[in-house]
Amino acid sequence: MRDATILVLGGGVGGLTTASELARVVGSKHRIVLVDRRAEFHECVNNLWAISGDVTDYKAVCADISTLLGKLGIDFVRDEVRRIDPTSKTVETDSETIKADYLVIALGAKLVPGLVPGLPEAGYNIYEWEGALSFGRRLKEIDRGKIGVLIARTPFKCPAAPYEAAFLIEELLRKRGVREKVDLGVYTPEWQPMLSAGDEVGSMLMEEMSKRGIGYNTERMVLKVDPQKNEILFEVDEAEYDVLAVVPPHVAPNPVRECGLTDSTGWVPVHPNTLETRYRGVYTIGDLASIKLHNGLFLPMAGVFAMAEGITVARNIAHQLGEGAGAEFGGEGFCYIELGGGLAAMGQGNFYARPAPKITLRPPSKENWLAKHELASTVINSLKTQN
Repeated sequence: MRDATILVLGGGVGGLTTASELARVVGSKHRIVLVDRRAEFHECVNNLWAISGDVTDYKAVCADISTLLGKLGIDFVRDEVRRIDPTSKTVETDSETIKADYLVIALGAKLVPGLVPGLPEAGYNIYEWEGALSFGRRLKEIDRGKIGVLIARTPFKCPAAPYEAAFLIEELLRKRGVREKVDLGVYTPEWQPMLSAGDEVGSMLMEEMSKRGIGYNTERMVLKVDPQKNEILFEVDEAEYDVLAVVPPHVAPNPVRECGLTDSTGWVPVHPNTLETRYRGVYTIGDLASIKLHNGLFLPMAGVFAMAEGITVARNIAHQLGEGAGAEFGGEGFCYIELGGGLAAMGQGNFYARPAPKITLRPPSKENWLAKHELASTVINSLKTQN
């Protein structure tokens, strides 16, 4: 009989990394269970390449979760999480109740376009595969007018993604010979791109957008969108569009909010080094984790952090079970930023540094672009190669 039950909620990059690292360290000594409503894991970076038309086959860029976990000896429960009791570490799904000794919550952020009136009908949700793919098809048809990339709320996952989308849109329009006839602009509540990454990264992105004639409209909080008039209403002004790419509002999933884990930020406060919540043995990683940095901003929602946090949590749980050494998450991270034309920049550094994140910017290069594309399938490939 296996001694402890470790329950991981969520089959995204953080959850899969946690479960696979646990399997590597503790093997079959303890029961590892992962719950997710989806059958497949999909790396969201491919949504960008669905926009550009470089990737159109969903099956080619996803992996079956059951297959990935089965060979590692991890139990996969494909079901919807309905209720979480952090005190007893008990989780109810549509079909069963699971009691755990350790609970790792990696359910990610829930996308809710409907929080902005008119938004679901008005734009393409490029943070979902079908929305990105449909938007990419539409780009092949437009030959004049106005295209908007709208960030509805902050925070949002993959902070570089809306800007990368704008660069790829601009490149596609140029290749089609219609760029001069199409106005392209980004609308955001932010006052600077990728704020947590610092001024150097933000200034670089603004400069690159300016070079390409991409409008950058800051501090625009959208109130509603009128799909009949093709009009976005902000707190301060309005904007017209013909085609709209949307980054929808993000919130914590219902079971997380309802169990009392979230605070006034709407997300789950955790210890910055261990990711443990105020409930002992209950951890939250990835997009759900609320970690305040020394400059008052928050750690961005990014897959690279979810992976590092997942490894940290897995090793600490294993250590408590008498296997291996513990670990700390130190706030190190990086991000490749695709600019079109086979170029990408890269920011890397320590987000926990005092008095503010210390980030080094690598300027746009082909090497960075190649590295980003090589990284795209890291999680899937690493899981596939484990025994």
